[in-house]
Amino acid sequence: MKHYLLFPALLLLCACDEAQKIPPYAGQSAHWKQSEVPISLQCAACHVKEFEDWAGSDHAWAYRRVDAALDSEPFHGQRLQAHGSELTFNTNRAGALLLNDSKSKQTFKVHSVLGRRPLVQYLVEGKDGGLHTPSAAWDVNKREWFDMFEADSRLSQEGLASREPGDWGHWLGRGMNWNSQCAWCHTSHFRKNYDAATDRYASTWKEPGVSCIQCHKPAAQPAEDGCMVAAADRKLSTSQMHDNCATCHARREEFDDRFVVGDKFDDHFRLELPIIQGIFWANGMQRDEDYCETGLRLSRMGKAGVSCLDCHDPHTAQLKLPQEDNSLCMRCHAGGTKVGETASPIIDPATHSPCPTGSKGRRCVECHMPESSYMARDPRRDHSFNSPDPQLSAELGIPNACTMCHTNMDNAKAAQVVSSLYPGKTLSRYRARTKAIHHALAGQGNISELLTALSSEDIPGWRATLLELLAQQEPTEEILQAARTDATHENAMVRAAAARVLGAEAKNMANDSVKLVRRAAAWPIIDSFVRKQQAAAVVAEMKAIAAHQADQPTGAMQLAVLAEAEGNSEEAERQYRRAIELDPAAYVAYMDYAVFLARHNRPMDALQQMLNCTRVAPQNSEAFYRLGLILAEVGQYGYAISALDKALQLTPTHHRARQNKAALLQYIGREDDARKELERMRALQNPPSTQQQ
Repeated sequence: MKHYLLFPALLLLCACDEAQKIPPYAGQSAHWKQSEVPISLQCAACHVKEFEDWAGSDHAWAYRRVDAALDSEPFHGQRLQAHGSELTFNTNRAGALLLNDSKSKQTFKVHSVLGRRPLVQYLVEGKDGGLHTPSAAWDVNKREWFDMFEADSRLSQEGLASREPGDWGHWLGRGMNWNSQCAWCHTSHFRKNYDAATDRYASTWKEPGVSCIQCHKPAAQPAEDGCMVAAADRKLSTSQMHDNCATCHARREEFDDRFVVGDKFDDHFRLELPIIQGIFWANGMQRDEDYCETGLRLSRMGKAGVSCLDCHDPHTAQLKLPQEDNSLCMRCHAGGTKVGETASPIIDPATHSPCPTGSKGRRCVECHMPESSYMARDPRRDHSFNSPDPQLSAELGIPNACTMCHTNMDNAKAAQVVSSLYPGKTLSRYRARTKAIHHALAGQGNISELLTALSSEDIPGWRATLLELLAQQEPTEEILQAARTDATHENAMVRAAAARVLGAEAKNMANDSVKLVRRAAAWPIIDSFVRKQQAAAVVAEMKAIAAHQADQPTGAMQLAVLAEAEGNSEEAERQYRRAIELDPAAYVAYMDYAVFLARHNRPMDALQQMLNCTRVAPQNSEAFYRLGLILAEVGQYGYAISALDKALQLTPTHHRARQNKAALLQYIGREDDARKELERMRALQNPPSTQQQ
């Protein structure tokens, strides 16, 4: 991997130093060579305290070279069993750190290091010119190796997940490729530089770790005081600074690697929302490795305008005030401090918390920001700021802070305690929204529930979530009308979700000022734009996003769609096959490839791909629905009905499957059975309980 430093900028900085006669920074770093961060060192000449605060931060330690003093212990003959293989960690006579994998009989030399506490990850070079992160990590506190994906190993034994060699999620697979998955957040001014033709990376960055230039925009010329930070950078709004933090502290899809300080997050990334089962809990709490941004955008604090820098120091990345005695939270909640136009609710911890004075439970964060572990051993706090609701836990299985702490108490008992402590507290709207989303994620929801929740929702993140879930339903006039209302919403996430609901009707939204919205509006009709040679700038933008993501199955599938739209069926098929090669378990790739084959009058080939799809996704109702359609197309009506039945068994509210089953039953002369299916569908769409509400 090539590593280029910014020599032209360094010359400017040196010239600036000479003109101002500012002595260079003389301090030393604990973990990187001074020559690797020349720009940050120049900043340190004037901003010594800020630099030294940063140099001791997790941001500065995000990426570093191997250091014998820091890394010798983990590589002294240590062993670990992981994914059916034994990993051995040694140091050779030259001092190189080596990882040996018994299953593949390969030995890898450690290239570089991520992080410092509570765990450290070591990177090795892959065959593609990129770096990979083994699933084995070093626990700094316990001084032992552990498997970050041990839970996945247990699931794989049950056929539910797998990280075996050849899988996307194996540490030598696409899912653990550092250049694609991690590097943006561990270096400064990272460029992936992936070449799809050779399937290789030639990635570069300007400085290791998250350094000064990642959060401050260097100027082309020094200011009068000699500082290289752009004047515009000193006038960044709170939202602009927050968006910069969000580029890393968010679970997101990356459109490009060109974000610079001052840009909008939504112009370069799509934030992950609670619209896929297993990623977030239905109330917005973190469930998987979700980071902070989604939770904050779903919270009332986020809506009011609370940002990262209200609580965290920008250089140390530590809290500005202690959380142990509630000083941090009480800074606003003791006196009703306004954030924007919203006054913080006044809280008296002595009466608000049921836990004893001095106990852990008296801390605000224990109830409203409970911890869960990332990467098996890295506890991080939730940022959705939910109130504990054991009643919802009892009904839906969502965790709550009460029983996470009081492990000897069940949810029913905890719900009684909470109800008695906070009589009259109204949670009905919040509960209705959570139930609607939970049911939708589980495939048990209905349109009325989602629309009711949407009608009273004022937090943009939740409006976008509800619209995204409605976009997965067959569009009714009521759904379309709700989306039309939000098509002009001030929030880009809401507009993008509305565009997905509206489909071709959102054509004009492809001219939106924000890329997130343009993509949501343009992609469903991109073939029309290409064929009619319209919206050339939009098409070029979609191609650029697809090319940036070409090292992953999603990018290959986008390139396939674009190639087909241009009339290049051969290239489209190559890209679909490539998507499957990149991840043999990517059921969506089989599904989309099958649709492509059916569209090109190759139904038997399409049938084979859908059979492959159901093999890799045996619990996916959409896969069996699509299989049923193709079986019907080739005249296998009995098998088609069986496939549709399987889809409905997995997801009873899969209305398209039920509609098509009814149509097929009618086609083969089973009129009564067809009518019963339609009656079941109407009953599921409008259950009595929903009508009464």
